[in-house]
Parts: sequence; structure tokens; C-alpha cells
Amino acid sequence: MLAVDDDPSICDLAEACLTADDLTVKVAKDGRACLDSLARFLPDCVLLDLNLPDTTGLALLASINERHPRLPVIMLTADIAVDTVVAAMQAGAWDYLPKPLDCTKLKATVRNAVTQHRLAMRVSQLEREAQGGYGGIVAASESMKTLFRQMDRVSASDVTVLLHGESGTGKELVARALHQASGRSRGPFVEINCAAIPESLAASELFGHERGAFTGADQRRIGRLEQANGGTLLLDEIAELDLSLQAKLLRALQERRFQRVGGNHDVTPDFRLIAATHRQLEDEVAGGRFREDLFFRIAVFELELPALRERDDDALLLAEHFLPDGLRLAAEARQVFLTYPWPGNVRELQNAIEHASVVATSGTVRAADLPRRIRSHPSVQPDAHASVAAEGEAAGTETAAAHDLDPTTLRTLEELERAAIRAAIARTDGNLSEACRMLGIGRTTLYRKLERYGIERPGAGDAA
Repeated sequence: MLAVDDDPSICDLAEACLTADDLTVKVAKDGRACLDSLARFLPDCVLLDLNLPDTTGLALLASINERHPRLPVIMLTADIAVDTVVAAMQAGAWDYLPKPLDCTKLKATVRNAVTQHRLAMRVSQLEREAQGGYGGIVAASESMKTLFRQMDRVSASDVTVLLHGESGTGKELVARALHQASGRSRGPFVEINCAAIPESLAASELFGHERGAFTGADQRRIGRLEQANGGTLLLDEIAELDLSLQAKLLRALQERRFQRVGGNHDVTPDFRLIAATHRQLEDEVAGGRFREDLFFRIAVFELELPALRERDDDALLLAEHFLPDGLRLAAEARQVFLTYPWPGNVRELQNAIEHASVVATSGTVRAADLPRRIRSHPSVQPDAHASVAAEGEAAGTETAAAHDLDPTTLRTLEELERAAIRAAIARTDGNLSEACRMLGIGRTTLYRKLERYGIERPGAGDAA
């Protein structure tokens, strides 16, 4: 819970009463500190004084309701006149408490507000699950459902988010989904790829510049931080910023103001920050390549995006999603999508579908239509290799050589898959992690297939 009041005695009393009720209480002295706190953690309730040094409680209440629409706010006021109470309730206050505070009533009111907030979050999660996830993100795996549940906690808030994940896992898509589910959805979504900015222009891209700031600056430029005013700013590949620019960014985030390059007037944009990187920032900090204070500033709530190889059968789901109308996947092509490890993740899969859509000569995408690096990968099942070879021998004909094989020598996909799993486990001496890497599938998928085919899982003493 967050208590916002410039009177230390009120904050101390709230902390003493509510801490005894097993609630964690944080304190903010004014409106700016309140909004800064809400960008750093996720309270279940806010106690807000009607009169603050830098703003009014009603004005701050409006800002909180806009950015955190489900967060209950309890107004604190020494003025219990009817007009004051009505104004607070009409402005969206969940309830109000008169000063001086009564500890028993404070506990009961806060407890009810916290319960309502948690129920509202759960209802939102169920609604999202009923709709099949976040818009634009195609997934059905347990690892992605876990990510969705984590996104539920921060989607309707202003908290700063750090996205981790390999290249191609969809960090931009997740950032957009968080923006669309937030109170800033009507504002702009501004993104910048920090790895693509020339070092000489990086400060100008982020903060903008004034006319005449440097050679070629013939007019004022508005930077990305300023463009994101009222919305969300995505700093993709933030680890690629050089240390001097990291220091300037940290100062701008801490002070909520900056000056354009060559300018002398403060700019104070209001945006929600989402940062993303494929690097492990802790390692970058340890290596002196990333500022530790900036890391702590942006790593408020961290989300780990799973690689496609860890997403069970999502690869096939995505392949069918990206497939143009009028095309379908042949059985051996479906098997390739399920067994190939997809080191380039969703981006590589989408490119593979685009390649196959151009190459395919009929309404069916076969294994032979996929890029060579994919169809010839060691993880691809033997039947797909056979199909590729057979179709290669029959190039230019409508009847593949595979169709002329003796039916008595063919094996079903299930038989081939069962054999491949047994062989992988045997070759790795029961090490399931190594078997997963060899097969190019996630552990959850492997466990499910072991159960499906009745293959006994290696004992507790294995090296998995």
C-alpha cells in the first residue's frame, strides 16, 4: 500500500496500523513522489491526502485513475464537509477517511479496498484468458500462459518494465500489448532501437535538439522521450547505449526532465518506460558495460520471454497463423516446424513461412519448400529428410518420388517420433536437458510425449 501525505505523523500512524495487519506500507510526501513510486512498484491501494505541497489531492487522483484505472484510492481529509466528500467520490475515490485517523476504521477500509483490487485483477485475468491471450500474440503453451499472468499484473499500471528475451521472441509485441492494456492506450506508443542509432546522433534521437545545436541542425527536432508524452516509450536493446548516454538517460528518468541538445529550457514529458534487451544486464553491469544505477532504475518489474523452442507446440500454431489463405502445411512440413529448434525464434519462423509461400508450386507447403538451413538441420525428423530428397529427385513433376515408395517400408510419424525420443535419451544417458537440445523441443513437450508414448522417464538420479 502507498500512503501519500506530507504530514509525517499521518504516515507513521498508517504504517503502524497497517503493518500490524500484515500490509507493506510505502510513503510518498507529495504528488511527484507518488507518481514516481507508482512507476516503481505495484500497490493494492493508495491513501491520498486531499492537500499536498505540489498539487491537490483531486488533481493527483485524476492522474492515478487515468494511469491505474483499477487501483483503489482512499482520500484522507480533515474537511468532512459534504461538498468535499462528494467531489472526491465523483472524481473516482474508492472511499474517504476523516482526520484524525481511527486505526480500526483505517484497517477495515484498506482491507476491503485491497480485497476489491485483487478480485478485479483476477477478473481481468479470467477475461483475458477467455479471449485467448493478448491481442496480436499467438500462443497456447504453458510458458506463454505464465508470461500472460505476469503481464496481467503490470498491464493496467504505470510501473516500469524490463523485457528479457532472445532476438525474435516478440519483445516489441509484448510492449505494445502492455501499452494497449494500460491507461495510456490513447496516448502514443514510441519505440526506438538503441542498437540502430549512430553514436553521434543518439543524444539527439532520445532528447531532441534545438536549431543550430550542431552542423546540419537547421531546425528544432523533438526527441523520442518527448514524442512519448502521455503514452509509452519502448527503449529496445537498451544495453547497446554507450555509458555516457546511459548517464544522461538515468538523469532524465530520475528528474523527469531534460534539455534538448543545444537547449537551455527544461522539457518534462510524462511517459511510461518499457526497456528491452536480449543481453543479461547483470553480466553487462559486472563487465562495466552498463550502469548499475540505471539497471536498478529500469528493472522494476522484469518479464522473461521464452524462446520458441521452449513453447511446446506454439511453432506449429504460429506457422498456421502466418500461412497465407489458400495454403496448407503437408504432414512432413508440420513435423519440421515441431522439431526444428528455431534459434531465430518467431522472426525466423515467419521468414520461413514467407519463403515457403513463394516457393510452393501448389496449395501445399512441403518440407522441400522450406529454407535449406531448416529442412537439413540434424534435429529435423528423418521422414522430412526423406521427403525433401524424394521431391528433389522429382523436381518439375507433380508426383513426388516419395509416393512411389513401397508402403510396407513406411512408418507413421508417431513411430518415428517415439524412436527419435528413445534414441535421444539413450545417446544422452538419460540427461533430459541434453535430449531436449538434441531434439529441439522444450522440457514440457518432452514430458508430455514421454507420457503419450509410454516411455519411462529416467530415474531421479539422472543428470537432467
